[in-house]
Amino acid sequence: MNLKKWITGLMTIMGLHNSAQQGQPTVLPIPPEIDPVKVMLESQANALVCQLDRDSKADPAALLNLVRQELKLDSFATAELDMQIVSSVDRGTYTIHNLTFQSMPGLYVPANLYVPKGKGPFPAILNSHGHWPPGRRSEVIQRTAQILASNGYVCLCIDAMGSGERGRGHEHEYHGANLGSALLDLGKPLMGVQLFENRRALDLLCSLPYVDKEKIGATGASGGGNQTMWLAAVDPRVRAAVPVVSVGTFRAYIMNSNCVCELHPNGLLHFEEGQLLQAMAPKAIKIMTALKDANAAFNVQQMLKSYRIAKLAYQQQGIADRIDYELFDEPHSYTAEMNASMVRWFDRAFGRDAQKKVDVNVFNLLDTNLLSVFKYGVKKEKIQTIPQFIEQEYRQAEQRIASDMKTRTDYQKELQQLLSAVAPDSLLDIRSLEPAGGWQRLLLETSAQQLIPVLFRAPREKGKTIHVLFPAAGKQQVPEEEISRLTANGAGLALVDLYGLGERSSASGDRIDAALPRFHTVSRSLIWIGRTMLGTWANEISLVNGYLHQAYGESPLRVIADRETALAALISGGLSSTAQELVLEGLPLSYLPPEVGALDSYNMAIHVPGILSWGDIPMLLALNEGPVSLHALRNLSGENCTASQLSGLQDKVNAYKRKFNNEGSLQIN
Repeated sequence: MNLKKWITGLMTIMGLHNSAQQGQPTVLPIPPEIDPVKVMLESQANALVCQLDRDSKADPAALLNLVRQELKLDSFATAELDMQIVSSVDRGTYTIHNLTFQSMPGLYVPANLYVPKGKGPFPAILNSHGHWPPGRRSEVIQRTAQILASNGYVCLCIDAMGSGERGRGHEHEYHGANLGSALLDLGKPLMGVQLFENRRALDLLCSLPYVDKEKIGATGASGGGNQTMWLAAVDPRVRAAVPVVSVGTFRAYIMNSNCVCELHPNGLLHFEEGQLLQAMAPKAIKIMTALKDANAAFNVQQMLKSYRIAKLAYQQQGIADRIDYELFDEPHSYTAEMNASMVRWFDRAFGRDAQKKVDVNVFNLLDTNLLSVFKYGVKKEKIQTIPQFIEQEYRQAEQRIASDMKTRTDYQKELQQLLSAVAPDSLLDIRSLEPAGGWQRLLLETSAQQLIPVLFRAPREKGKTIHVLFPAAGKQQVPEEEISRLTANGAGLALVDLYGLGERSSASGDRIDAALPRFHTVSRSLIWIGRTMLGTWANEISLVNGYLHQAYGESPLRVIADRETALAALISGGLSSTAQELVLEGLPLSYLPPEVGALDSYNMAIHVPGILSWGDIPMLLALNEGPVSLHALRNLSGENCTASQLSGLQDKVNAYKRKFNNEGSLQIN
């Protein structure tokens, strides 16, 4: 076959996300309303929850040690706070200071500090923002801070990484999809970054002479409430907390809508949310829940499950009155009524007058520019964005990788650990269905009760190549003319739908994702239960290839994949003990996120905790001992790579291959 025509045909196959249904027969025609992806994920999550001992009091030290490990809290370096007030706004009874402080070496955080006038020391509250724009300057945060300051509390509000003035271009953006997941790829989950920086915010409060260090609390709503909960669990300086519209169960996060800042990798392998609340005893915790909250993870039924577990620990310690909840006839929000109840809770916890009337009418929304640090001369390059932070951290990892003495086997073991915290799936049985349309219809049953659908045409002769296609758009999208092209010389052909693709798509997941990148829901759910989408795909690719190799050992396999599935094929090949030929189209050049441009060119199936610091795409390529052919490489933004980028990739892969004595070829087209 003419190689140029074959490559042209191959590139036509790939990236057909908008193509019409092509008419290949189905193999797994399960009605979409059943949604086997949702069923299996929820079943696996239920099984994990059943294994947890939720009836006895959690061991706080052991639980918090797990949190430190999974969120990589000990991997962050500290530095001098270097707090700099850049401007102040006089509000009569209190003053707002616009400031920056250093959370990690070279990493500065913009913040607003509300300070009551008069003689201190004052109690202090860290007020964490959720996903209302623009971060710490949103109406919800301003109102909460003004009411606290008017009632004699110092209140600190900071922008979480990737939000507010720390968004790309220093404009607020949603950090909860591919942007925040890039930190996960670095090996520093967004939840961990937020938790570390919130602890640094407490360092700042404790450094102020007018703050009573024995009376520090935390509050926030939605994503800010989630930050409040985790901070109250891990930091002993927080004596009281009010998490708002954020407490539910970790189990309810599975196949429901949440941000990646609310993602604790492998969380359900270890503990439930109620056990995390238990670890807070004897702190004064007030949970606020909105009865009209549409988020299934935070509704009142889920909150009560966790509350009852936490209450047990408080009762056993004889302090049952130090944990409580309150219900509001509201949607997902942090209203003035909630603010008033929050102030009363802190007053009670800190021995102040809890009976006084809390005036919520003091609130006056300020122009966000008045609360900006950039308006008052702070250079934008001082405030790093997520891509800038990742770039800095990755360059240090590159230097380490270049000088380490680890073998290919060492890297394979590390990669397997990144992909999954549980045992890989295995093949149990092969089921043949009635042939249709000239295809054999096969179902590969696995030990995890997955059914992998395969359309197969055997090679006409022994020794003929079998093309094994794993299309990112699903096997139904491969055009008939390309099927004819690939089988024209008697070659065999297998079309495979991997987990969540094609016939195995999740209607529930796609509905919940809505405008977010695809697999936002399924991918996060997998990571909660110790798995990853790419790890699942790579494992299934290995199972399919293993079956075909066993059944047609005389025929070499040529694995063809595109975009997200190209990454999975690359991983499968890198973990394999036998050389595989790979033809990959649309592979991303690197996991490094763009400072500008699209963030949803690739869907959220690509994310693997720690893969960037482990070695990134070049290391995956270097692990493969078979011939690898790359076509149309792209940056993570979806843009075509430059000649210089391609040359740099080739040089880096060659250097890694020399370290492994790997003679497998790499062709970049």
